[in-house]
Amino acid sequence: MSPSNVKATVRMVVASFIAGAGAMALVGLVGPVAMQGGLSMREAFANEMDQQAPALEPLDVVAIEAQLADAERAMDAAREGTDDNVSRLQALAGR
Repeated sequence: MSPSNVKATVRMVVASFIAGAGAMALVGLVGPVAMQGGLSMREAFANEMDQQAPALEPLDVVAIEAQLADAERAMDAAREGTDDNVSRLQALAGR
């Protein structure tokens, strides 16, 4: 046999072996699931659920406004504490 025929024969034997092993693995994995009815349409339907809590909790607008007011007061206090430093920096920058 010529070297090209040997290569072709080896490739064919290897491809045949891989195809056989793949088929055996597929039958071994899918076969039991199909036999037990795991792929039946009866099992594919969703079950009904009772919702225990609302999907979105209502917002507490008063608490949010209080948080915003606290943040605004903190920003004003920080601004008052740094106003003289900012003025000095602006004067040094020539603005």
